[in-house]
Amino acid sequence: MMRTVFFIPALHSMSGGLANIYSVARNLKALGRQVALMGPDRDAAGLKEAEAEGFAVLPWGTKLTGSDTWCVPESWPNAFSVGFSAGAKVLVYVQSWVYMLSNLPQGIRWKQLPLEYLAVSHPVAWFMREVLALEARDIVPPAIDDIFFRNGNRPGSHVRAAYMPRKNRALAEQIQRVASACLAERPNSPRLEWVEIHKKTRAEVAELLSSCHLFVSTGFPEGFGLPPLEAMASGCVPVGFTGFGGWEYMRQSHLSGFPPPGVIPTGPPYVLPPSPQDACGNGFFSSDGDTLGAGLALAHAATAAHENSENWRSLCRSCRETAARYNESAQKTILDRVFR
Repeated sequence: MMRTVFFIPALHSMSGGLANIYSVARNLKALGRQVALMGPDRDAAGLKEAEAEGFAVLPWGTKLTGSDTWCVPESWPNAFSVGFSAGAKVLVYVQSWVYMLSNLPQGIRWKQLPLEYLAVSHPVAWFMREVLALEARDIVPPAIDDIFFRNGNRPGSHVRAAYMPRKNRALAEQIQRVASACLAERPNSPRLEWVEIHKKTRAEVAELLSSCHLFVSTGFPEGFGLPPLEAMASGCVPVGFTGFGGWEYMRQSHLSGFPPPGVIPTGPPYVLPPSPQDACGNGFFSSDGDTLGAGLALAHAATAAHENSENWRSLCRSCRETAARYNESAQKTILDRVFR
């Protein structure tokens, strides 16, 4: 049987990209495929837990074979040589388009290397094709953990807005100041409570999101943008940046009154594929880095959340429906097709 060996980077804290690699490996293994993990650091985040879970963890330096597939993130090109030297197929799982621009040695181009590619999203695949003249074999998005699909207790007296300070903190704070100043000058505006999500477990993040009305998305550049989708799973509406990769699932809300004056709705530089969310949308998005537009959009969204109209509730349902499409079963279906 052909074996797929996943390169595990020497990271000592779990990133979204690394968590997705483990998810892909886990779902591929569940499909009955032969899967192994290998990395230069036995103490890499998640590796001991994966071994306890039953994964084959190979010692670094184990010789691959010509029938193996060596799966490596685009951000670790030095690891390609492990597959090259063994004559294995080297499969690059591209989760961030921006790393494709800077990680190769000077003078080396991606097309010069004997590689095959998977992309984490359609925007990433578009970037690869239009900028680097590369074709991804398929699109393998992340799967949302079931822990995020929950109903929380959101206050009716005010509006709670979650944000992640590790994602462009200075821009997040500027968005907050714009939104707060805007709401302060409007009669009958709701009070905004800021909920910081930082250094929390996945269970704690899920609990916080389910208690918030809004999620302030400040990540860019992004290959996919998982936190806003996790927020959507709990019915928490995202406001802010798409990071470009977020256009995989983000669609502009058509809620009455949006965009408010001063906000220029953003869009990607290519035609979005049809989506079930085209009619209603699932968030309020401004151009990446546009803190004024995002702050005005946040004030508008906070007012709409506080009014809690039927249109607002439809928007929340649209968010949940969006997230539900990115489940474990959907990822397994894609992986079954890709690795068959």
